[in-house]
Amino acid sequence: MKKAFLAFVLVALAFSGCAAIKNTGNGNIAGDENGLNVAGGGIEMEKVEFKTEDGFTIKGNLLRGNEKAVVMLHQLNLNKASYSSFARKLNDANFTALAIDLRGHGESLDQNGVKKTWQSFSDNDFRNMAKDVKAAEKFLKQEGFSVYGVVGASIGANTAANYAAENQGVKKIILLSPGLDFRGIQPEKNAENIKAKALIVASGEDSYSFGSGKSLAAKIPDAEFKGLRNSGHGTNMFAGTFLENDLIEWLQK
Repeated sequence: MKKAFLAFVLVALAFSGCAAIKNTGNGNIAGDENGLNVAGGGIEMEKVEFKTEDGFTIKGNLLRGNEKAVVMLHQLNLNKASYSSFARKLNDANFTALAIDLRGHGESLDQNGVKKTWQSFSDNDFRNMAKDVKAAEKFLKQEGFSVYGVVGASIGANTAANYAAENQGVKKIILLSPGLDFRGIQPEKNAENIKAKALIVASGEDSYSFGSGKSLAAKIPDAEFKGLRNSGHGTNMFAGTFLENDLIEWLQK
């Protein structure tokens, strides 16, 4: 009798575990590049979209938490999926997490009905990525959140720095592998105007970003620099390191 009861319990547990896995309905278990997965805390990631002032439709993945929102900006030729793991950890720490596809990337390819990709962008088009962050902040305010932090990788880091220089409400920025000049986005010019606390991270073998990061850390009033070894560029530094956890701990300070 005891053996039969134990077998029943094991079957019930196995069934409940399978039921907790969300299927997207297209043959893929949730957690694909669109971010339609369930986070560790059971909160479903929402697909959202909003318009920029110059007509780009920006697509994003949103995890709702407390009133403090963190916006994530990917590097060149990647998309919002590069922050999937980090976004879940942010939300587990009770932050609201919004990862967006910057204009010309991922699903953010429509500007007033015309398809545009980053390969055809001018330097000014890249600088206009700041309008994507502005639109994200407007969207979040409408949803009842405030932008507490902006995290950017590579060209996204440069965009985050320049946005913080012009928007004093941002409290913290994290710059992963920034450059002094990525596609015409030059954060050094306005670095002294950044009031947000800044954490800059780069890996030693990524010499351009490592040197650029140190230069920016010297010019941003409240900045610290974290150097890694053999960890790659941008969000690639998340792999094989504890960086995601370190960044969340820094945001919580």
